[in-house]
Amino acid sequence: MSTLVLSGKGVCQRAHDDGRMLLQDIDFQLMAGARVAISGASGAGKSVFLRTISLLDLPAAGTLYRYNQPVRLNARCIAQHRSQIAYVRQQAMLIPGTVRDNLRLPFTLRFYQQKQFQPDYVQQVLQNLGKDENFLERDATDLSGGEAQLVCLLRILQLKPPVLLLDEPTASLDEDSARAVQKLVNQWQQDNPEAAYMWISHSEQQVMEVGDEIWYLDAGRITHTRKSAQAGR
Repeated sequence: MSTLVLSGKGVCQRAHDDGRMLLQDIDFQLMAGARVAISGASGAGKSVFLRTISLLDLPAAGTLYRYNQPVRLNARCIAQHRSQIAYVRQQAMLIPGTVRDNLRLPFTLRFYQQKQFQPDYVQQVLQNLGKDENFLERDATDLSGGEAQLVCLLRILQLKPPVLLLDEPTASLDEDSARAVQKLVNQWQQDNPEAAYMWISHSEQQVMEVGDEIWYLDAGRITHTRKSAQAGR
């Protein structure tokens, strides 16, 4: 029986400037190993939804549950939640320095100090993506947009989060770079079969490729869901 990893009851969100309702009483359940694609028009609330359930923005109302336990909205619990529910934005954000410096960054943070950077694992992943052995020493400012996004994604995936929230990670990438991102996410889930993800995309083809389930948002609500006939691992 699948484990319920992340869920929400009556989740709402309001705009900070004028108080408009952006999410309206959303109930959802994300099971271990799930591959969920999120579709909907611009302004439907897709990014707001991911930012809210990752607690990058605190919900205006409702309750989030991780492994059936309510998530308290104090500083410690929020930080712990964010370490487990990883959010990947559309635009890559890297610090000055090398690729290695960027990949080592999370291990300087309190929640990951018990983990260690594993260069052999990272090197193997990069090799699978067609990167040479010197890629780790490349300056971050010299990377293409696709390479930068791969580094940002690998920086998170090496931590093996139970849930990955992908906010249009390939929207600004060319087709080859987008395929490399999909390959990296697929490999992460194959290595961690209990891990689950939600993936926002405006591409109907990508929605079918990355999602076993498709959730449709409109006006801040999940209007309906369906299975994807074309999805494949």
